[in-house]
Amino acid sequence: MKGIGKWTGTGIVAMVMGIALGCMSQADDIEISLLQEQELESIKSVYKDDFLIGNIYNPSSQQGVEKDRLLYHFNVITPENLLKPDAVQPSKGNYQFQPADDMVQFAASNQLAVVGHTFAWYQQTPDWMAENCSKEEAIENLKNHIYTTAGRYAGKIIVWDVVNEAILDGVKLPENGDWKQCLRQGAWYKAIGADYIEMAFRYAHEADPNAKLYYNDYNLNDPNKAEIVAAMFKDLKAKGVPIDGIGMQSHYNIGIIPALVERSIQLFEGVGAEISITELDVTVNGADASGLTKEQEIEQAQVYAELFQIYKAHSDSIERVTFWGLDDAHSWRKESFPCLFDANYAPKQAYFAVIDPEGFLKEYPRDEIPEPNEITAAYGTPTIDGAIDEVWGKTKSAPVDIMTMAWQGAKGTVKTLWDENAIYILFEVQDSVLNADSSQLHEQDSVEIFLDENNGKTPYYEEDDGQYRVSFKNLVSYGSNGSKQGFQSAVSLTGQGYIVEMKIPVSKKLYGGEVLGFDAQINDSNAKGTRISVAKFNDGTDNSWQSTQYWGNLRLTK
Repeated sequence: MKGIGKWTGTGIVAMVMGIALGCMSQADDIEISLLQEQELESIKSVYKDDFLIGNIYNPSSQQGVEKDRLLYHFNVITPENLLKPDAVQPSKGNYQFQPADDMVQFAASNQLAVVGHTFAWYQQTPDWMAENCSKEEAIENLKNHIYTTAGRYAGKIIVWDVVNEAILDGVKLPENGDWKQCLRQGAWYKAIGADYIEMAFRYAHEADPNAKLYYNDYNLNDPNKAEIVAAMFKDLKAKGVPIDGIGMQSHYNIGIIPALVERSIQLFEGVGAEISITELDVTVNGADASGLTKEQEIEQAQVYAELFQIYKAHSDSIERVTFWGLDDAHSWRKESFPCLFDANYAPKQAYFAVIDPEGFLKEYPRDEIPEPNEITAAYGTPTIDGAIDEVWGKTKSAPVDIMTMAWQGAKGTVKTLWDENAIYILFEVQDSVLNADSSQLHEQDSVEIFLDENNGKTPYYEEDDGQYRVSFKNLVSYGSNGSKQGFQSAVSLTGQGYIVEMKIPVSKKLYGGEVLGFDAQINDSNAKGTRISVAKFNDGTDNSWQSTQYWGNLRLTK
């Protein structure tokens, strides 16, 4: 019954669960689960006209509470591990099909559809397949593995994740559109080259002609990665490669920007791809080991609600939404409590948000974007040498002290100047411990500037948006839109920390009175090389690297 226990968690379901858990032993968990489910609307029934609703399968799914919940709420399963290459064929010719056979039989007996996951992947693939062999041997190994596995379950599996996570992170599609330049240098790539992707799809189709075939990857809410995958899909289809869809893994946290998810869905729709949400969970940053607070549960649920509003709006192209975990206790990300049900099998706010996204967001609307902080830039052109020129006295400093992590670390101030061709930045950072040991540049002691020439406040980067990072050792790095010709920086150390000057060229002529999008960030590393705090000028989220939505303003005065 949809209204029972809804949102507040204080209805009949919560009462039954509280009494039962207080008075019954673990042996009675199945009875508790059955009582609970009778009072909850099944997720699959809510979305029966929209898309399949799935979850992971493990051998333990065939009994007890896991079985009850799986059969009540879901109509499609994906094996968490047992169809990955190292589980199916740990050594050459040594196929281990019994767990998968049991799964397929279980699914057939309980009217569940099955997804096959996965064939070609750079992880959980035994070395003998692609690393310790020639190109010809690797091709033969790939072909035999797919033929044998897909052939065994032909007609019993509706979708195969043929290739998994083949695209690098942090790269952009080249101007010539060659997606192959963005491929991860995994074992299959090193042994065969980029053609292994096309081969895998052709072999899978030959072995199981009626199954849908997918490319599956994470972080596809990243516009750059989504563009690469869309280009790959379009190119493969044009070549006649039998690829049907794109799987968006969707391992998110509560900082996710749902608008980016929708943008990627629209991009994939544009190239004619069938879409599935293949591994959905939403973690909570900074969760205590004892569990989520009420506020954290609501914030997590708001994200689930917004995502399901998007999924419903695109149900014509979305075939399936699969959650990656039944409850928090059994999730691979259990420390961050990502699931719809808690460790005691009780529904969380997230469950009710999924059942009724519109109603939940009406009850718990997302906060509106607050009025941004503003910094003014005086007219002037400093020398970029790490020293504070007299011209910097013309403009006022602004604090960089909004902490986005729990630790209250390094702070500082930022000043800005401008001329017709560039924005100039002066950071003064107070940080007594400076460290650059981490190979991850954002983990080093450093400062960052975010600049949006048209002040679009968009949930994704446009061409005029930029991210510029300078470490206390003057090591320069850039965000997703890459370097800017003419960028300059200089650093000098002080007794309390360090000073950074930057020159950021712009793509248009600047005039007094303009307002640009702007934010500033200070990354603080400890003595061990771990980033322990992030201070910001305006944007209190950790998403400035991919969204301009919460940036402050930079006003040019003259």
